Amino acid sequence: MRHARIQQAKPERSFAERIVAVIVAIAMLGGMGYATTSAAMADDDGQTLERRAGISLGLHDYTRNAINKNHALKFMSVGDSGTYNRYVGDRKGAYTGIVKTTLTNGTTLTNGYPAMADKGSESLDYLFGGRPDSAVKNYTPAGGLLTLNKEDGYYGFDADSQYAAYNKTSNKFELNPQTYCADQTNTPCFTPFGNDTKDDKYSFGMNLGAEFYMPKDGKVNNQDMVFDFTGDDDVWVFIDGVLVLDLGGIHQALDGSINFATGKITYDKTQSYGNPPAATITQAFTNAGKTWDSTAYKTHHLSFFYLERGDGGSNCKIRFNLPVKPSKAIDIEKETLGTIDADKQFQFQLFVGSSSTPYQGKYSVYDAYTNQVLFDTQTSNNGVITLAKGQFARVQSNDFTDATPYKVRELNSSDYTVSANGSPMTQQGSNDNAYAETGSFTVGTTGHVTIVNSNVKPSNNKSIVKTDGGDGDEYTLYLTASGDSTSSTVTTATPADIVLVMDKSGSMNKNNRDANAQKAAKDLAKKLLTTENSTDQQVRMAVVTFNKNATLKQDFTTSASRIESAVSQTPDGGTNWEDALKRANDLQGRSGVKKHIIFLSDGNPTYRTSSYGGSCYSYSYSWGGNYTPQPEYTTKATCKAAGYYWLGENPDGGSDGAYGAGNSDDYGFNYATALAEANKRGDAALYVVKTSTEANKMADLASEANAVNGEEFDGTNAENLTNAFDQIYSSITSSAKIKVFSITDTLSQWVDPVDFSNATNGADITRHVTVKNGSTVLTSGYAATYSVDNSGNRTVTVTFNGAEGIVAEKADNIDVSFKVKPSDAAYADYADKNKYPDTGDADTGNVSAGKQGYYSNADAKLNYCVLTEVNGATSCVRAEAEYPHPVVQVKLGKINITKQWSDGADKHANDSVTVQLQRKAIGATNAENVGNSITLNATNKWTTAVDNLVPGYTYSVVETTGNDRYDVTYTGNNTELTKKMVWSSNADAGTLKATITNTLKTVSLQHLISVRKNLTGREWKDSDQFGFTLKAENNAPLPASCKDQQPCTVTVKHDSTEHSAAFDDITYNAGDATYTYYVTENSGSISALHYSQAKYKVVVTVAKNNDGAWTASVTSVTKVQDDNGQKVSESQSVSTPVAFTNHYIAVSALPLTGGMTDRQWLFVGGVVGGLAVLLIGAAGVWNGKKRLV
Repeated sequence: MRHARIQQAKPERSFAERIVAVIVAIAMLGGMGYATTSAAMADDDGQTLERRAGISLGLHDYTRNAINKNHALKFMSVGDSGTYNRYVGDRKGAYTGIVKTTLTNGTTLTNGYPAMADKGSESLDYLFGGRPDSAVKNYTPAGGLLTLNKEDGYYGFDADSQYAAYNKTSNKFELNPQTYCADQTNTPCFTPFGNDTKDDKYSFGMNLGAEFYMPKDGKVNNQDMVFDFTGDDDVWVFIDGVLVLDLGGIHQALDGSINFATGKITYDKTQSYGNPPAATITQAFTNAGKTWDSTAYKTHHLSFFYLERGDGGSNCKIRFNLPVKPSKAIDIEKETLGTIDADKQFQFQLFVGSSSTPYQGKYSVYDAYTNQVLFDTQTSNNGVITLAKGQFARVQSNDFTDATPYKVRELNSSDYTVSANGSPMTQQGSNDNAYAETGSFTVGTTGHVTIVNSNVKPSNNKSIVKTDGGDGDEYTLYLTASGDSTSSTVTTATPADIVLVMDKSGSMNKNNRDANAQKAAKDLAKKLLTTENSTDQQVRMAVVTFNKNATLKQDFTTSASRIESAVSQTPDGGTNWEDALKRANDLQGRSGVKKHIIFLSDGNPTYRTSSYGGSCYSYSYSWGGNYTPQPEYTTKATCKAAGYYWLGENPDGGSDGAYGAGNSDDYGFNYATALAEANKRGDAALYVVKTSTEANKMADLASEANAVNGEEFDGTNAENLTNAFDQIYSSITSSAKIKVFSITDTLSQWVDPVDFSNATNGADITRHVTVKNGSTVLTSGYAATYSVDNSGNRTVTVTFNGAEGIVAEKADNIDVSFKVKPSDAAYADYADKNKYPDTGDADTGNVSAGKQGYYSNADAKLNYCVLTEVNGATSCVRAEAEYPHPVVQVKLGKINITKQWSDGADKHANDSVTVQLQRKAIGATNAENVGNSITLNATNKWTTAVDNLVPGYTYSVVETTGNDRYDVTYTGNNTELTKKMVWSSNADAGTLKATITNTLKTVSLQHLISVRKNLTGREWKDSDQFGFTLKAENNAPLPASCKDQQPCTVTVKHDSTEHSAAFDDITYNAGDATYTYYVTENSGSISALHYSQAKYKVVVTVAKNNDGAWTASVTSVTKVQDDNGQKVSESQSVSTPVAFTNHYIAVSALPLTGGMTDRQWLFVGGVVGGLAVLLIGAAGVWNGKKRLV
């Protein structure tokens, strides 16, 4: 160029450095081959960095006085002002749109050349060796231009410090310390053909080509993948044949950057001419009518074209960390997560093409973090490639083409979850023959395979708890899933040096900001600085605190307690971002270890350390007035000429080694110096965390300083701050988390759901299922469904966030619960078998673990994936985990059956009865027998107990065999036995009682023994009454009125119906028997009346009638003595009263003469009677005298 070169403060990641780094990285990913050749497997000593990385270089020398002839693109700044062949001017941006948005004149887009966007679309292939031109000499250097920083893995070239001379003899660049361009005003720094003449110094071109792969999320070793260039003149960078970075034109050194993590394309200056270039990779491809494919691990092609067209300074700075690789190479990288030994050796086989025989031959082993070659080696027997964590093997062969397919197999993989480039690897075989195999890749599309092994598994369990409510038989099932595996650590730290930069200004005392910040910092230290870490020192932390000035409170340490102490300073004073960031930058980390700066503040900077000697500002009256820096005007004169204000040295004041107003930043000096310091951090990752909405410049700092994610982390309250630090933690570490997709529980036949017992197939039961994370009940993010298959299997499925799942962090505990109860089948089975078929698995709860019962689930599974994140690459390997089997138990009822005899059990010592227990469903009408019949007798004391009664029925007892002389009555029959009764805390509540009472049957003889009085000789008088007696033989029953077997009498009076009377009813016990009675008339005192001396024998028989009923009847009546007392035997009617005849004899009626009449007999009787009296008296006197003797 024709202009003076201006030295600018640029970010360390210059465009040129990144270009070189990309190319080198691509080269470094190259490797050794199958069916290798000597060229493919050249020794390290014979290979340049570029060759090994697969980077192609082209260097082109142009004849100055001939190169412009017949071509649209001109050298040496010619033509009219404002055209693309003319210098754009000092401090101006690029001239965009000179070339088309895609490459042309190549066999493919990726190996073509830029073409002019106008003037007939002339291809620039003649400038880069694509076609012969007499004004062009083409060279293909073997390398030597790029260097690799072993500490950060960046490739680059910087003409400010390195002088690159092309040696035509060795066909290599030779690098030496830069001494030529000490005066950078007009002296070109990048002059590969020498610096003696203008022909040597100017008018040349260079191009680079390389392949690289796109890691997951555009991150390499947890760093954004970037490509930076700073220099002049024209630079065009194409990705897959599409123009992505456009720095065309003759201009001063300009910077452009491509960030593959954010997808952003940035420039340090706005273009001078042409349309605005694409701001993102996606937009660049859209502008070209293409689609950007960011698929993880896909291979892409970089094409870099550089022209020095001016006559002034010549500058080139390239820096990049793209993972480049040779086009004819396959890379196999190994990463691990969990508790896998860091030194464990993993074995792989590579199958190329359709061959079933693994590749055998040479390969190179690289450090995956630095891209450094560790050693070259050879496959062992059976083509085994051996790698440890953090290494990759490169297999390289001239036989490889872009279309060559291949697969990778990892041996002995059964103990791990294995993924390749984020996709699960298929596990095959078992035990010692187990292996995991990738799908098919092609070399041109995916040349780098990262295989991640994890032994992380979820902690999942199923337990059961007895629950109150309902009928008392309800249980609550709990199915849990936790990200905290009991068998492994879920997070491992990538080597990192972390600087915590903590705001301790006075405003941090507000709203618990400092307390929240301290807690978040301490928690982060505890998670990273573990006991294990103190041994391997993967992570170190340091603390810088700041207010008006910054202080290094704690140098790098592995002690969490020291970090906790260092962040405990009491807040006071102002806010000096610049000094804080400088202290962080000054801390030297370890070689090859990524440095992370976590910058936390609650307000905009009010102080700075740098002194301003005067600057140019514009002034706006908006929003109360403010100054805006105009740094392009570097002198007071030019500033004033532009109509702006020149403000003197530190117009905002300063004291105690710090400058600034202390409460504002009206001039923007404080922020500008902080931003400049942030951009001096080199490759350190910057995390910007604001703890107050007042810190509105934090967003600008995050964006302009290219902080992680390009934006600040929100820590404006305790929860947000915790989340922010968790995100930072995740970005610093490699993690394996558990992502839960669903939890399914297929109920066994032995349980029924409680709250959705009537649900049908496909029903939404979300409202009946409770989901918690820890103690927090979730109200969204999950759905529960109920399904019933053709076999009747009932399954509860809880899904999380649809198909997305929910990540269970280390401290998370996802808990799904719903209620079940034993099914009727469980009650019936236990009643039948009187034993449980299952035993509760371990850890299923106190009521289940090791207990007998019925499994609640036929099958229960956790559907999850191990969500691994390594170097920014995320994979989700789906798996299932079985849940244990808890058990439920049932409780049954019983019934006590007792037999009672109305006539006393002692009378039935040799008897027995048979009873049958029956039941019917509550509310039903038909009964069924329960078990076999039961015999009750004196041996079992006429009682028994029947256990294992199923609740839900009405129970009764029926006497099936017995003595038909007895009536049977029941007490306690038709009693309901409910589940609530058997599960009651009252032990007797589930015991029924039934009493069978056998009462001897009786029959009654109703007034069937009767008498009739016949009176002769006179009429009945009103005073006449005659008594009759019924006597029982052998204690035969008498009427109840005849108490204690006293004689039973009846009286016939003058007014008795038909002069008859019947004895009261007589009751007999059932049973065949005959009873004998005698009926006589009682003697009376009526004079002249002869009382009947008749006697009747009455026989009563108890027997069954034709209907089988017991009856009592008079079966015979016999007159055994007549009225005069003479014995007779005369059968009488059983249906008529027995007759007694009394005779009345009047004296006057006795005869005086003749035969002895009645009167005569009466007289004679009277005489005889008188004599009898006299004789009795005489006998008494005689006896008295005799005693006196």
